[in-house]
Amino acid sequence: MRTVFKVALSLGLIIILMVAINGFQESRASPKDTTIALYDSAQIGVVSRVLNLSLEKGINRVPIDELAGMNVEEITIRPLNESVQFLGLYSEESSENIYDSNVGSDVEVRTSDGNVIRGKFLGLKNGQLIIQDGENLYAVNPSTLVYFKASRIEKKGGVYASFLAEKAGAYPVEITYRVHGMNWKMKYKLYLSNDTARLIGYVVLSNPTPQEFDGARVALVSGDVSFYSGSPRYLYTVATAKEGAAELPAQEPEKVEAFYVYSLGSVDIRPASTMLFPYITSEVKVKREYLYESWAYGGSGNAYESVSFKADHVLPSGVVEIYREDGEGTLLIGESHIEHTPKGDIVRIGIGRDYDLKGKTEVLEQQNGDHYAYYKIRITVQNFGDEDRTVIVRHYKYRGKLKSSSVAPSRDTEEYVEFILNVPAGGSQEVTFDYEVNW
Repeated sequence: MRTVFKVALSLGLIIILMVAINGFQESRASPKDTTIALYDSAQIGVVSRVLNLSLEKGINRVPIDELAGMNVEEITIRPLNESVQFLGLYSEESSENIYDSNVGSDVEVRTSDGNVIRGKFLGLKNGQLIIQDGENLYAVNPSTLVYFKASRIEKKGGVYASFLAEKAGAYPVEITYRVHGMNWKMKYKLYLSNDTARLIGYVVLSNPTPQEFDGARVALVSGDVSFYSGSPRYLYTVATAKEGAAELPAQEPEKVEAFYVYSLGSVDIRPASTMLFPYITSEVKVKREYLYESWAYGGSGNAYESVSFKADHVLPSGVVEIYREDGEGTLLIGESHIEHTPKGDIVRIGIGRDYDLKGKTEVLEQQNGDHYAYYKIRITVQNFGDEDRTVIVRHYKYRGKLKSSSVAPSRDTEEYVEFILNVPAGGSQEVTFDYEVNW
């Protein structure tokens, strides 16, 4: 018999399994009552659902299947009727190991490196899952599992909520909980054609979990949201991912506190899948310029030919692919990044090196303290060509506050500051400035 050991190298992913709780009345939420907030600064989704529970008069002990295996500290339950009082939430662990209950059954597992293994599950040996597929034996490290699907999935215990009802009836109850692993980001494509361009922005929604939400109202939160939590230990099942995308109209975000919230509308979120939704489409006039980018660690490099345009929508930060369109087709000519840009602001994107323009960044002074940093920077741009050039110098200061500069900035944002230098043919120009960062 030929033995093959398949052990993935990546560590630390969540083991995702199925929890089925039998013998109790299930509580279900209608799709229209589900709202999900996704964050671009954290791998987390916050789900809010309204369950319609049938309660008897007095104390009720209600199993809530979708919360099984979750950390009860991250769950909030709130009755929406004054006649019902929430008494507590309880998590009961299974007395039977999920693996032991499936020894001898047919299983399918997927590891963090993308491998899918199917076969008969022989059990645990030396901390490894042993799976037999014909003459091959696979040893899989449980910490690398993305999902574990089995023909027999049994688990005793679960999550139960206790309520006190004044009288029997159907009552709405809101539950809010976290789903670790879900997130969203923006991906842009910019198609250049002479002095115009077509910008398409896509929302990329990632749901590596087994959770499925049909017709959920999705809110996309952009901003640095801080969460504190330990390592999640969820026990779920993964279904086969389904493909699909719906074109959605672009909407301006709502400013909430220090964050922007984008409404994605009603979306079917499939389990173990990545979904892409067209969100922004606009035709813009572009201006060609030269851009030199600089960072606080110093260094040197070429300036880039760049294009700039005025944003006619609020643009969340994201990667942008740049294409050039001509009579022979569409050619990918580069990839860059768009910072979060308010409506009406200017977006500048470098698209290709100009070898006649060299930039150099020098750190003249640097101080570091407790949640504090100070930088004094000098940037010099040299023009080796035979034509005068106007160069935009962009220095990324990441929430730094500009204190002084030898050239007035043309633009100063939380993320970067820009200066415009007119560099003569065969000559050079420089700017010196300082800033401090507090966090």
